Order: sequence, then C-alpha cells, then structure tokens
Amino acid sequence: MKRAVKVAGIIVILGISLWFLYFIYNHKRFVITDNAFQEAEIVNVSTEGVSGKIVRLFKEEYQKVKKGEPLFKVDDRVYAQEVKALKAKVEAVKERKEKLRVSLERMEKELPANLKGAEEEYLSLLEQIKASRKELKLAKVKQKTSLKEAEAEVKAAESSVKAAQENLVRMKNRFLRYKELYKRRVISKQQFEDVEAAYYGAVADYQRALSNFKVSKERLKEAESGKLKVEALKERIKELEKKRGALYQKVIYSRAQLKRIEELKKGIKELEEEEKALKAELKKAEILLSRTLVKSPINGVIAKKWKEVGDFVSPGLPVYSVYDPKTFYVLAWIEEDKIRHVKVNSEAKVELETCQGDFKGKVVAVGSSAGSVFALIPRDTSQGEYTRITQRIPVKIKVKGVPLKCIKPGTNATVFIKKE
Repeated sequence: MKRAVKVAGIIVILGISLWFLYFIYNHKRFVITDNAFQEAEIVNVSTEGVSGKIVRLFKEEYQKVKKGEPLFKVDDRVYAQEVKALKAKVEAVKERKEKLRVSLERMEKELPANLKGAEEEYLSLLEQIKASRKELKLAKVKQKTSLKEAEAEVKAAESSVKAAQENLVRMKNRFLRYKELYKRRVISKQQFEDVEAAYYGAVADYQRALSNFKVSKERLKEAESGKLKVEALKERIKELEKKRGALYQKVIYSRAQLKRIEELKKGIKELEEEEKALKAELKKAEILLSRTLVKSPINGVIAKKWKEVGDFVSPGLPVYSVYDPKTFYVLAWIEEDKIRHVKVNSEAKVELETCQGDFKGKVVAVGSSAGSVFALIPRDTSQGEYTRITQRIPVKIKVKGVPLKCIKPGTNATVFIKKE
C-alpha cells in the first residue's frame, strides 16, 4: 500500500514537473494572452435619405447574403406618389412649352397670312371641337365605370375591416383569458405563445385591412376626380365654340401682335428652366423611391436584425448588421512589457472558444498606442495619485482555415505569438 502511494506521488510530482516545464517552454517561446477576441468588419444597414414603415424583410439573422441582394423594403407609397406628381408636372410643362413653341411658329408664319389662313384655322378649330366632344363622351363613360368599381372596392374593404375588427376583439379576449391562465400555471407556455401569436396576427390583419380600406378610399377619390376632367372638357368645348367668331378678327389683329413673338420666346425659355428644375427634382425623387428597397452593400452574414415588419425606420437607424467572414481577424491585447517580442508577420497560433483545435495565423498589424489612450474617461495622474498598471497594445492577427461556423465576432480566443 505504501509502495503504491509512493509511486502515485512520484507520478504526480513528475506530471507537475512536466507541466511546469511545458509552461516555462511555452512562455519562453511564445507571447501568450487570453485577452483576445474574434472581430470582423460589421456594416450597419439602414435607409439612405428615406423614412417609413418596413413592409417586408427578406432575410433572417445568421443567413448568408450576397452584395446587391435585397434586405428590406420600406413603404414606398409616398415616394411613388411624389414621383408620379413630378412626372405629371414635367409632362405639363413640356405640353405648355410645346404649345408655346407651336404658337410661336404659328405666329411667325401666320401673321403675314391672308384670309385663307384664317379659314384653315377655322376648320382646324372645328376638328378640335369634334375631337373634344368625342373625348368628352369617352371621359363620361370611363368616369362612370371607374367610379362604380371604386365604390365596390370601398364596400369590400369596409367589410374586410369589420371582419378583421371582430376577429381582433375575439382574439384579444382569448389572449387576455389565456394570459391569466398562464399566470396561474393552468396552461403551458407553448399554449400561451400560440394564442399570443394568433392575437398579434389578428392585430396585423386588422392593420392591413385598415390600410387597404384607406387605399380604396383614395382610389374612390381619384375616380370622383374624373368629374373634374369631364367639366374641364365641357369648358374646353365652350371655349372652342367661343373662338369661332374671333378667328376672323385674329387675322386683322395679328400684325399688331408681332411683339408677342418676343414674349413667347421669353416664356419658352422660362419653361425650359422650369422643366430642367423639375427634372432634377424628379431624378432625386426616383433615387429616393429606389432607396425604399435596401440591398446588402457587401457579401456576408446577417449578424443582427434590429427591426421587424411594421417598425418605423429612418436614416441612421440600423435594420440589419452584416459582416463579411473574409474580414475576420482576432484582436489580441498584449502587455506592454511583451510587445517588443511581437512584430508584423510574426507566426501565431489561435485557440477559438467557439471551436476545438488550433488555427495558424499571422500578425498583420501592431498598435502604435495603448488602448487606454482612447478610453472615454482617461486616468488623471496630475495630482500625484498614481498606481502603475500594465497597459496593453492591440495586435491584429489574420487566422487561416477557420470554418464559417466558428466565426462569431465578439467571442473569446487565446493567442500564442511566436517571439521574434
């Protein structure tokens, strides 16, 4: 028995000795620290110049994403309406400019003309009246049809809102009842979460029904606005009818109207400037509209999803955080008294907490100052109160052959850097 105890003691002492020798060997050969962390270049993805509610998320956390691949979509109705309005303004300016140009060309050619020119214009006016009456007839039919469709759509949307509201009330009551039961431990957590999910689904359905109802009402307003076009066409026909008796007088007074040529040229130039300004606004509006669909700026992995569908987002507020595994590195903090042994291109061995096994690496950068220099509240030693604390220098290490599943930015690592 004594002999066995003696042998066991010798083995323990030998093991401790070997461990101690290995410890000394490692510390002689390597600069070792466990104050090291996985790092990667993380990009926070937000909107650029646009705000609104998120209507769709294309990616979940930890999914891979390619550069240019859609990440999320912001409600673009306001921006689409702005683009539509600006396009209408541009077209209106073009039409006005074209009318002025036609008028200018006509005046330059027709002012010296005789009665024959006036008669041709009179015939042209009759054709315009005929075309306007035809257009008026078509506009009335179109207005009546679109109004009927819009009214039916509003009625259907209103019914959907009512049904969604009833369902929401029912699901809310059920949710409150199950919540109380869950507090009393009558039901399981899974049952409560199922009812909770159904309740929030009912809330989303109700909000969606309200949104559809609002859109259908807007369409009804647009359909009702068709009456304005009908009235405008009627007024236009009246104006054309009035012009019949004035055509002959136009020929007489055309010679006195020569000064209008310069006015028309000035008006065309002003419209050209206005068109240029509107096109610039339209280009900006189209860019903003395109930015409602936000795409990934890099190839990488979704590190964090900050928002959900229905949340409001504005520039600067991240919706996703994405990092590229190719930018993965380990940042080690080396004591100041050991940093002299570390050089760029020094060989390193890295043990990652997220994986078993060692990985080879190489030092790619050595910090030029201690991390404490950049502390938000630096130490104040001006009063003589000083305790020496060993400072640490950041060292960046590129690691080879690390599987994607092991790359977890922010997790711990142990670093062995071969002394130079």
